[in-house]
Amino acid sequence: MKVLLIGGTGLISTGIVHALHARGAALTVYNRGLTERRIGAVAQLTGDRNDFAAFERTIAAAGTWDVVIDMICFRPDQAESAVRAFAGRCGHFIFCSTVCTYGNTQTVVPTLETTPLAPHSAYGRDKAACEERFRRAHAERQLAVTIFRPSHTYGPGGNVINNVGWEPTFVDRLRQGRPIIVSGDGHGLWQSAYAEDVGLGFAHAAGRTRCFGETYNIVGDEVVTWDDYTRRTAAAIGAPPPRIVHLPSDFLLAVDRPRYAALEEIFRFHGVYSSAKLKRDVPEYRPAMPYEEGVRRTVAWMDQHQKIVSADRDPMEDRLVAAWEKFAGETVRAFGAQ
Repeated sequence: MKVLLIGGTGLISTGIVHALHARGAALTVYNRGLTERRIGAVAQLTGDRNDFAAFERTIAAAGTWDVVIDMICFRPDQAESAVRAFAGRCGHFIFCSTVCTYGNTQTVVPTLETTPLAPHSAYGRDKAACEERFRRAHAERQLAVTIFRPSHTYGPGGNVINNVGWEPTFVDRLRQGRPIIVSGDGHGLWQSAYAEDVGLGFAHAAGRTRCFGETYNIVGDEVVTWDDYTRRTAAAIGAPPPRIVHLPSDFLLAVDRPRYAALEEIFRFHGVYSSAKLKRDVPEYRPAMPYEEGVRRTVAWMDQHQKIVSADRDPMEDRLVAAWEKFAGETVRAFGAQ
Protein backbone atom coordinates (compact mmCIF):
# COMPACT_ATOMS: atom_id res chain seq x y z
CA MET A 1 0.00 0.00 0.00
CA LYS A 2 1.45 3.31 -1.13
CA VAL A 3 0.67 6.02 1.43
CA LEU A 4 1.34 9.76 1.56
CA LEU A 5 1.18 11.42 4.96
CA ILE A 6 0.89 15.21 4.90
CA GLY A 7 2.59 16.26 8.12
CA GLY A 8 4.44 13.42 9.75
CA THR A 9 6.12 15.09 12.74
CA GLY A 10 3.29 15.50 15.25
CA LEU A 11 2.10 13.14 17.98
CA ILE A 12 -0.65 11.39 16.02
CA SER A 13 1.43 11.41 12.85
CA THR A 14 4.22 9.57 14.62
CA GLY A 15 1.79 6.92 15.83
CA ILE A 16 0.38 6.56 12.32
CA VAL A 17 3.84 6.09 10.81
CA HIS A 18 4.73 3.35 13.28
CA ALA A 19 1.44 1.54 12.65
CA LEU A 20 1.78 1.84 8.86
CA HIS A 21 5.31 0.47 9.02
CA ALA A 22 3.91 -2.52 10.91
CA ARG A 23 1.41 -3.00 8.07
CA GLY A 24 4.24 -2.97 5.54
CA ALA A 25 3.10 0.21 3.80
CA ALA A 26 5.36 2.14 1.45
CA LEU A 27 5.28 5.50 3.18
CA THR A 28 6.13 9.03 2.07
CA VAL A 29 5.74 12.18 4.19
CA TYR A 30 5.21 15.71 2.91
CA ASN A 31 6.25 18.60 5.16
CA ARG A 32 8.65 21.53 5.34
CA GLY A 33 11.42 19.43 6.86
CA LEU A 34 11.91 21.89 9.74
CA THR A 35 10.70 19.87 12.73
CA GLU A 36 12.64 17.12 14.50
CA ARG A 37 11.71 13.76 13.03
CA ARG A 38 10.97 10.84 15.35
CA ILE A 39 9.73 8.43 12.71
CA GLY A 40 12.87 6.84 11.31
CA ALA A 41 13.58 6.40 7.62
CA VAL A 42 10.72 7.27 5.28
CA ALA A 43 10.61 8.87 1.84
CA GLN A 44 10.33 12.66 2.01
CA LEU A 45 8.66 15.30 -0.13
CA THR A 46 9.64 18.76 1.06
CA GLY A 47 7.49 21.83 0.65
CA ASP A 48 5.02 24.25 2.20
CA ARG A 49 1.42 23.20 1.65
CA ASN A 50 0.39 26.88 1.98
CA ASP A 51 2.18 27.60 -1.28
CA PHE A 52 -0.76 26.05 -3.06
CA ALA A 53 0.58 26.19 -6.61
CA ALA A 54 3.90 24.60 -5.65
CA PHE A 55 2.19 22.03 -3.43
CA GLU A 56 -0.18 20.97 -6.19
CA ARG A 57 2.66 20.76 -8.75
CA THR A 58 4.68 18.56 -6.39
CA ILE A 59 1.73 16.25 -5.83
CA ALA A 60 0.99 16.01 -9.54
CA ALA A 61 4.61 15.11 -10.29
CA ALA A 62 4.67 12.44 -7.56
CA GLY A 63 2.08 10.25 -9.23
CA THR A 64 -0.80 8.44 -7.53
CA TRP A 65 -1.35 7.09 -4.02
CA ASP A 66 -3.43 4.32 -2.56
CA VAL A 67 -4.01 6.42 0.56
CA VAL A 68 -3.42 10.05 1.51
CA ILE A 69 -3.65 11.07 5.19
CA ASP A 70 -3.83 14.83 5.73
CA MET A 71 -2.83 15.77 9.28
CA ILE A 72 -2.17 19.50 8.81
CA CYS A 73 -5.22 20.83 6.98
CA PHE A 74 -6.64 23.54 9.23
CA ARG A 75 -8.39 25.97 6.89
CA PRO A 76 -10.93 25.79 4.06
CA ASP A 77 -8.46 27.17 1.51
CA GLN A 78 -6.06 24.35 2.38
CA ALA A 79 -8.91 21.88 1.92
CA GLU A 80 -9.69 23.34 -1.50
CA SER A 81 -6.04 22.93 -2.48
CA ALA A 82 -6.04 19.33 -1.25
CA VAL A 83 -9.09 18.51 -3.38
CA ARG A 84 -7.40 20.01 -6.43
CA ALA A 85 -4.18 18.14 -5.67
CA PHE A 86 -5.60 14.68 -4.99
CA ALA A 87 -8.82 14.38 -7.02
CA GLY A 88 -8.19 11.44 -9.32
CA ARG A 89 -4.78 10.77 -7.73
CA CYS A 90 -5.61 8.74 -4.62
CA GLY A 91 -7.78 5.80 -3.75
CA HIS A 92 -8.61 6.92 -0.22
CA PHE A 93 -8.29 10.34 1.45
CA ILE A 94 -8.26 10.54 5.27
CA PHE A 95 -8.71 13.93 6.93
CA CYS A 96 -7.73 14.60 10.54
CA SER A 97 -10.38 16.89 12.01
CA THR A 98 -11.09 17.45 15.73
CA VAL A 99 -13.76 17.02 18.41
CA CYS A 100 -13.67 20.82 18.66
CA THR A 101 -16.13 20.79 15.75
CA TYR A 102 -18.83 19.74 18.25
CA GLY A 103 -18.41 22.87 20.34
CA ASN A 104 -17.97 23.04 24.08
CA THR A 105 -21.38 22.26 25.52
CA GLN A 106 -22.04 18.55 25.24
CA THR A 107 -25.72 17.72 24.83
CA VAL A 108 -24.94 13.98 24.58
CA VAL A 109 -22.39 12.23 26.82
CA PRO A 110 -20.60 10.48 25.31
CA THR A 111 -20.89 12.53 22.14
CA LEU A 112 -21.62 10.55 18.99
CA GLU A 113 -20.60 11.34 15.41
CA THR A 114 -24.25 12.16 14.64
CA THR A 115 -24.30 15.00 17.18
CA PRO A 116 -24.85 18.33 15.36
CA LEU A 117 -21.73 20.46 15.04
CA ALA A 118 -21.66 23.77 16.91
CA PRO A 119 -18.00 24.83 17.03
CA HIS A 120 -17.09 27.52 19.52
CA SER A 121 -13.58 28.45 18.39
CA ALA A 122 -12.14 29.64 15.09
CA TYR A 123 -10.12 26.41 15.05
CA GLY A 124 -13.27 24.31 15.37
CA ARG A 125 -15.18 26.37 12.80
CA ASP A 126 -12.37 26.07 10.26
CA LYS A 127 -12.07 22.32 10.78
CA ALA A 128 -15.84 21.97 10.35
CA ALA A 129 -15.62 23.93 7.08
CA CYS A 130 -12.83 21.61 5.91
CA GLU A 131 -14.99 18.60 6.75
CA GLU A 132 -17.82 20.02 4.67
CA ARG A 133 -15.51 20.58 1.69
CA PHE A 134 -14.21 17.02 1.84
CA ARG A 135 -17.72 15.60 2.19
CA ARG A 136 -18.71 17.48 -0.94
CA ALA A 137 -15.68 16.06 -2.75
CA HIS A 138 -16.76 12.58 -1.63
CA ALA A 139 -20.35 13.14 -2.79
CA GLU A 140 -19.08 14.37 -6.16
CA ARG A 141 -16.83 11.28 -6.46
CA GLN A 142 -13.65 13.35 -6.56
CA LEU A 143 -12.24 11.59 -3.47
CA ALA A 144 -13.18 8.65 -1.26
CA VAL A 145 -13.06 10.45 2.08
CA THR A 146 -12.88 9.38 5.73
CA ILE A 147 -12.89 11.93 8.56
CA PHE A 148 -11.35 11.37 12.00
CA ARG A 149 -12.08 13.49 15.05
CA PRO A 150 -9.45 13.00 17.76
CA SER A 151 -9.65 14.53 21.22
CA HIS A 152 -6.75 14.92 23.67
CA THR A 153 -3.79 12.86 22.47
CA TYR A 154 -0.56 12.59 24.44
CA GLY A 155 2.78 10.81 24.27
CA PRO A 156 6.52 11.35 23.81
CA GLY A 157 7.07 14.47 21.78
CA GLY A 158 4.28 16.34 23.54
CA ASN A 159 3.38 17.93 26.85
CA VAL A 160 1.39 16.79 29.89
CA ILE A 161 -1.67 19.00 30.07
CA ASN A 162 -3.60 19.98 33.16
CA ASN A 163 -7.10 21.24 33.78
CA VAL A 164 -6.25 24.90 33.22
CA GLY A 165 -4.13 24.58 30.09
CA TRP A 166 -0.74 23.61 28.77
CA GLU A 167 1.53 25.31 31.31
CA PRO A 168 4.98 23.69 31.03
CA THR A 169 5.43 24.00 34.80
CA PHE A 170 2.73 21.41 35.63
CA VAL A 171 5.09 18.44 35.97
CA ASP A 172 7.48 20.39 38.17
CA ARG A 173 4.63 21.62 40.36
CA LEU A 174 3.57 18.02 40.91
CA ARG A 175 7.11 16.96 41.73
CA GLN A 176 7.54 19.79 44.22
CA GLY A 177 4.18 19.16 45.89
CA ARG A 178 2.94 22.66 45.12
CA PRO A 179 -0.80 23.31 45.01
CA ILE A 180 -2.48 22.36 41.75
CA ILE A 181 -5.45 24.39 40.52
CA VAL A 182 -8.41 22.40 39.20
CA SER A 183 -11.37 24.44 38.04
CA GLY A 184 -14.87 24.10 39.42
CA ASP A 185 -15.47 21.15 41.74
CA GLY A 186 -12.98 18.89 39.96
CA HIS A 187 -15.71 16.59 38.67
CA GLY A 188 -15.49 17.64 35.02
CA LEU A 189 -14.98 14.58 32.80
CA TRP A 190 -12.01 14.02 30.52
CA GLN A 191 -10.64 11.46 28.07
CA SER A 192 -7.03 11.00 26.97
CA ALA A 193 -5.59 8.75 24.26
CA TYR A 194 -2.01 7.65 23.71
CA ALA A 195 -0.59 8.66 20.33
CA GLU A 196 0.54 5.15 19.35
CA ASP A 197 -2.96 3.84 20.02
CA VAL A 198 -4.57 6.59 17.94
CA GLY A 199 -2.14 5.84 15.11
CA LEU A 200 -3.55 2.32 14.88
CA GLY A 201 -7.00 3.65 14.08
CA PHE A 202 -5.79 5.78 11.19
CA ALA A 203 -3.43 3.13 9.85
CA HIS A 204 -5.95 0.28 9.84
CA ALA A 205 -8.71 2.42 8.35
CA ALA A 206 -6.37 3.20 5.43
CA GLY A 207 -7.71 1.61 2.27
CA ARG A 208 -10.70 0.00 4.04
CA THR A 209 -13.74 0.52 1.83
CA ARG A 210 -16.13 0.22 4.78
CA CYS A 211 -14.68 3.50 6.04
CA PHE A 212 -15.29 5.45 2.83
CA GLY A 213 -17.67 8.33 3.43
CA GLU A 214 -17.62 7.85 7.22
CA THR A 215 -16.71 10.09 10.17
CA TYR A 216 -15.21 8.68 13.37
CA ASN A 217 -14.39 9.89 16.86
CA ILE A 218 -11.00 8.47 17.79
CA VAL A 219 -10.54 8.69 21.55
CA GLY A 220 -9.31 6.70 24.53
CA ASP A 221 -11.51 4.34 26.51
CA GLU A 222 -11.09 5.71 30.04
CA VAL A 223 -13.19 8.61 31.31
CA VAL A 224 -11.93 10.28 34.49
CA THR A 225 -12.66 13.38 36.51
CA TRP A 226 -10.05 16.14 36.47
CA ASP A 227 -9.33 15.45 40.13
CA ASP A 228 -8.61 11.79 39.30
CA TYR A 229 -6.57 12.80 36.27
CA THR A 230 -4.39 15.02 38.46
CA ARG A 231 -3.91 12.35 41.14
CA ARG A 232 -3.12 9.63 38.62
CA THR A 233 -0.63 11.81 36.81
CA ALA A 234 1.18 12.59 40.06
CA ALA A 235 1.30 8.93 41.07
CA ALA A 236 2.53 7.85 37.63
CA ILE A 237 5.60 10.09 37.79
CA GLY A 238 6.42 9.37 41.43
CA ALA A 239 5.26 12.74 42.73
CA PRO A 240 3.59 13.13 46.15
CA PRO A 241 -0.22 13.12 46.34
CA PRO A 242 -1.20 16.52 44.93
CA ARG A 243 -2.81 19.27 46.97
CA ILE A 244 -5.69 20.11 44.67
CA VAL A 245 -7.26 23.55 45.06
CA HIS A 246 -10.65 24.12 43.41
CA LEU A 247 -11.06 27.62 41.99
CA PRO A 248 -14.11 28.83 40.01
CA SER A 249 -13.51 29.01 36.27
CA ASP A 250 -15.08 32.46 36.13
CA PHE A 251 -12.67 33.70 38.80
CA LEU A 252 -9.64 32.44 36.84
CA LEU A 253 -10.92 33.99 33.62
CA ALA A 254 -11.61 37.31 35.32
CA VAL A 255 -8.04 37.39 36.64
CA ASP A 256 -6.29 36.51 33.36
CA ARG A 257 -8.50 35.51 30.44
CA PRO A 258 -5.66 35.13 27.87
CA ARG A 259 -3.71 32.84 30.19
CA TYR A 260 -6.73 30.62 30.74
CA ALA A 261 -8.12 30.73 27.20
CA ALA A 262 -7.96 26.93 26.94
CA LEU A 263 -10.01 26.65 30.14
CA GLU A 264 -12.65 28.94 28.68
CA GLU A 265 -12.83 27.06 25.38
CA ILE A 266 -12.25 23.44 26.41
CA PHE A 267 -11.32 22.36 29.89
CA ARG A 268 -14.20 23.81 31.91
CA PHE A 269 -16.56 21.55 29.94
CA HIS A 270 -16.89 17.77 29.79
CA GLY A 271 -14.85 16.16 27.03
CA VAL A 272 -16.31 12.67 26.51
CA TYR A 273 -16.79 11.03 23.12
CA SER A 274 -17.72 7.57 21.87
CA SER A 275 -15.40 5.58 19.61
CA ALA A 276 -17.81 2.62 19.34
CA LYS A 277 -18.42 3.27 15.64
CA LEU A 278 -14.70 3.19 14.89
CA LYS A 279 -14.25 -0.05 16.84
CA ARG A 280 -17.07 -1.57 14.83
CA ASP A 281 -15.54 -0.68 11.47
CA VAL A 282 -11.85 -0.89 12.43
CA PRO A 283 -11.60 -3.67 15.04
CA GLU A 284 -7.83 -3.24 15.20
CA TYR A 285 -8.47 -0.02 17.11
CA ARG A 286 -8.28 -1.09 20.73
CA PRO A 287 -6.46 1.43 22.96
CA ALA A 288 -3.97 -0.61 24.97
CA MET A 289 -1.54 1.81 26.65
CA PRO A 290 -2.26 2.22 30.39
CA TYR A 291 -2.42 5.92 31.24
CA GLU A 292 0.26 5.67 33.93
CA GLU A 293 2.77 4.07 31.58
CA GLY A 294 1.97 6.53 28.79
CA VAL A 295 2.55 9.47 31.14
CA ARG A 296 5.83 7.99 32.38
CA ARG A 297 7.06 7.69 28.81
CA THR A 298 5.93 11.22 28.00
CA VAL A 299 7.62 12.75 31.04
CA ALA A 300 10.81 10.75 30.38
CA TRP A 301 10.89 12.30 26.90
CA MET A 302 10.26 15.76 28.36
CA ASP A 303 13.11 15.29 30.84
CA GLN A 304 15.44 14.09 28.12
CA HIS A 305 14.64 17.07 25.90
CA GLN A 306 14.56 19.63 28.74
CA LYS A 307 10.91 20.50 28.12
CA ILE A 308 9.93 20.76 31.80
CA VAL A 309 9.97 24.31 33.13
CA SER A 310 10.67 25.09 36.78
CA ALA A 311 7.62 26.21 38.72
CA ASP A 312 9.80 28.95 40.23
CA ARG A 313 9.68 30.74 36.88
CA ASP A 314 5.90 31.13 37.03
CA PRO A 315 4.57 32.08 40.49
CA MET A 316 1.11 32.98 39.19
CA GLU A 317 -0.65 29.86 40.43
CA ASP A 318 0.85 30.14 43.92
CA ARG A 319 -0.29 33.76 44.10
CA LEU A 320 -3.80 32.85 42.91
CA VAL A 321 -4.14 30.05 45.43
CA ALA A 322 -2.92 32.28 48.27
CA ALA A 323 -5.30 35.09 47.28
CA TRP A 324 -8.27 32.72 46.96
CA GLU A 325 -7.62 30.98 50.26
CA LYS A 326 -7.26 34.33 52.03
CA PHE A 327 -10.53 35.57 50.51
CA ALA A 328 -12.33 32.32 51.34
CA GLY A 329 -11.03 32.34 54.91
CA GLU A 330 -12.06 35.93 55.48
CA THR A 331 -15.50 35.27 54.02
CA VAL A 332 -16.09 32.23 56.23
CA ARG A 333 -15.01 34.15 59.31
CA ALA A 334 -17.20 37.14 58.45
CA PHE A 335 -20.32 35.06 57.90
CA GLY A 336 -19.51 32.75 60.80
CA ALA A 337 -19.42 35.78 63.12
CA GLN A 338 -23.00 36.60 62.13
